[in-house]
Amino acid sequence: MPRKNTIAVELGIRIRDLRRQKKITLIELSKTTGVAQATLSRMETGLMVGTVKNHQKIAEALGISLAQLYGKIDSRYEKIAHQHAPQDRKVFAKTDQMKCELLTQEISKKKITPLLITLNGHGKSGVEELDRGVEKLIFVLEGTVQLKLEEREYVLNPYDTLYFDASIPHQILNPAGKQAKLFCAVSPSKI
Repeated sequence: MPRKNTIAVELGIRIRDLRRQKKITLIELSKTTGVAQATLSRMETGLMVGTVKNHQKIAEALGISLAQLYGKIDSRYEKIAHQHAPQDRKVFAKTDQMKCELLTQEISKKKITPLLITLNGHGKSGVEELDRGVEKLIFVLEGTVQLKLEEREYVLNPYDTLYFDASIPHQILNPAGKQAKLFCAVSPSKI
């Protein structure tokens, strides 16, 4: 027996559910669309995907757009990761001067690593140098920090950003006596 394609199965379920909601039989849908009843049956059972042309005819017969037909089978929704406040966050690195929390899970499957960096008063990160091609974005949420990029130094205030090639040795320092918080995005995902 042939292995069923996930998209074919999901699309078939979608077509069957919509057809039944509209109280249209398979025979009626076949007559309206000009698509063979056997083909429609195989599509609904996930044995075949069918063609875009057939999908368009089916969508029109069901009174919906092609986008609406495909909308429920969009794999992008499978990648949504909702993480609740701090209790779900994994602390990636922690010293007496700083804490770095992952803002998502399963980072090995992500293209971007989002981090929340908290620097205590007069705290600093270690010097970091990632692979060539890895980029970082720093966004200051609160406090003022200094970011050293090898020979250069940048002062970042709340809502300031700095985007740079993370292969340049870099370090974040908090010169103030109060805590600073930063959002950091690393792409591609590398920690």
